[in-house]
Amino acid sequence: MGRKVNESLVCLEGSPEHVGSVFGSTNAPDIRREVKQFYATVETEEGIKRDELLRAGETYRCLVEQYAPHWIKEAQAAAQAAGVDPDEFLTYQGAKYRAINRPECFTYFSAPPHNADNVTLFHKNRDNVQRPQSAYVKGIQLSSGAAYRFLAIGDTMDLGTMMGVNEKGLAVAADTGYDEPHPRLQGMMNTDLMRIIFERAADVDEALSWLKEFHANRVYAGGKKVGTNWMFADTGGKAIRVYQFHQKEMVVTRDEEGLMVMRDEDKRGVFVLKTLRTHRGKITAGLHNSLSRTEPVLSSTNASALTAVIPPDHPELFSYAHVALYRAANTFYLPLYLGVTATPKVLVDGLLSRLSMSDCFAEGLFSEGKARDPEVGKFEESLEEERANIEASARSALATKGEETARNILTEGCLCMVERTRQHMELLQTEGTFCPD
Repeated sequence: MGRKVNESLVCLEGSPEHVGSVFGSTNAPDIRREVKQFYATVETEEGIKRDELLRAGETYRCLVEQYAPHWIKEAQAAAQAAGVDPDEFLTYQGAKYRAINRPECFTYFSAPPHNADNVTLFHKNRDNVQRPQSAYVKGIQLSSGAAYRFLAIGDTMDLGTMMGVNEKGLAVAADTGYDEPHPRLQGMMNTDLMRIIFERAADVDEALSWLKEFHANRVYAGGKKVGTNWMFADTGGKAIRVYQFHQKEMVVTRDEEGLMVMRDEDKRGVFVLKTLRTHRGKITAGLHNSLSRTEPVLSSTNASALTAVIPPDHPELFSYAHVALYRAANTFYLPLYLGVTATPKVLVDGLLSRLSMSDCFAEGLFSEGKARDPEVGKFEESLEEERANIEASARSALATKGEETARNILTEGCLCMVERTRQHMELLQTEGTFCPD
């Protein structure tokens, strides 16, 4: 079982049953609403009734049992805790993304030699249907084999992952790809393949090997009309980009410059590469975040964003991500460390995401990468100062008192930063600083 934590924290670490039960009970209202709406929509818009959809989902179940059987127990426990039918919930997990993919997602990377602190930096802007977003650290403990802990962003009702980083320092993102001439509707979506990679791969080469296996065994099922663009980066500073279709060979590009974007000729790619090249040797996570809030990278459909910061040492503790749980210009980036023993609840249950979605922040806290108000900029800067101090304390504790003390410092530090941000956003909302007249 996972560690006991206070009510402000959610521990998604332990047996599959424990992790599923905690996640399901934490996000029960969202899970019940979305599962019910999903089956109703599929029947209304596609004429597919529940039983027919469950039968179609058997292929997905078989693949899960083959590649990640612990997910079955996790999904069953989550469904039971949320009060939904376990079979319906698992089929929902496998089918929900087949028709809602959007083309605006964008990912980019910069290697340690170009960055200010000798870390690997990796960013994704996620664009999709607006749903409450969840950020968390998850670690499934198995009786046999290993499943790496990972930090990820996803929907509050989803066991799959959208982007993140694992304890080995491997960061992964999958964007909507180019037009798919031969769609395959059976199999696993990239959200599931990504989670397998998080749990099983230690670096970009292992990630690519898993992707090649999925491709060769016809496991991959993209959306109805599009392929998938992948990017991997690791603590060694390597990066790989993959364009994946169904009936063609994957197009694999290895980083040579130390800078990479998901699409070179795209206007976003041109803009990001030009900016990163201008800042060679001094690129920071703050610059990655600023780019994410600037058009053309920022889209109206931006649902969340993540900048992974991967150090060359102790990635299992000191890798962290700046997470934005709504449109990047409408909310604050919050640091979350992989080394935490539990995640602040308001990140997991979508509370901070919903607060960011409020009409009060509709015009945005940031514009073209800069804070609209000096106090907003100062607040986010203070978070970065606090984060740096927390990491310094944790590193010192690791050397003198051990890993458990270091993890506790990271956990309490992340909770303090998140709670301070929640209170600050509620204050801005009360004051009406950014609310429409």
